Amino acid sequence: MTIKIRTGWNSSGDQALKIAEIAQACGVDAITVHPRTATQGFRGKADWSLIATIKNTVSIPVIGNGDIVRAEDVLKMQNQTGCDGVMIGRAAIGNPWIFSQVLELIRDKKVSFPDPSRRFEIMTQYLRFSVKYFGEKRAIWMMRSRLGWFVKGLRYSSRFRESIKLISTEKDALIHIEQYKKMTAS
Repeated sequence: MTIKIRTGWNSSGDQALKIAEIAQACGVDAITVHPRTATQGFRGKADWSLIATIKNTVSIPVIGNGDIVRAEDVLKMQNQTGCDGVMIGRAAIGNPWIFSQVLELIRDKKVSFPDPSRRFEIMTQYLRFSVKYFGEKRAIWMMRSRLGWFVKGLRYSSRFRESIKLISTEKDALIHIEQYKKMTAS
């Protein structure tokens, strides 16, 4: 059994340290540490030093989490904290190839990036799977922000993100994706 914890209510990390010790004493197999306070939510900077502190305090595996945006951040976190593993969260939405990029880095290979056509293919699959799973209304509401994550770094991405704020159907979203695909190809 694993657990995931945050820093606590304040930035001292005392609450996280206490919970980690209790979890270990209760037989938890590993702890994932997201070193932000409860009040921070996803804002601000994750304090990776707390991951190192917990790693040096407990004997069970510690998994780091927070501020992993690029594949290189995984190795950086492991080097800075000594954590046993890294959990990738929001960075994987819109960038599912981050996992293969991490493996490439671990294997001392050059990090590869998907070509734009692959991004559009994955974006379309994500849209369709989301509609199937959540239903069209809820999925489309979610896609108004999430589709934009797939185009980060591409030309005219701000235009695309602006255009999808008003999508209302799966068909509408597919039209916007296709229009943007054509725009980036020219």
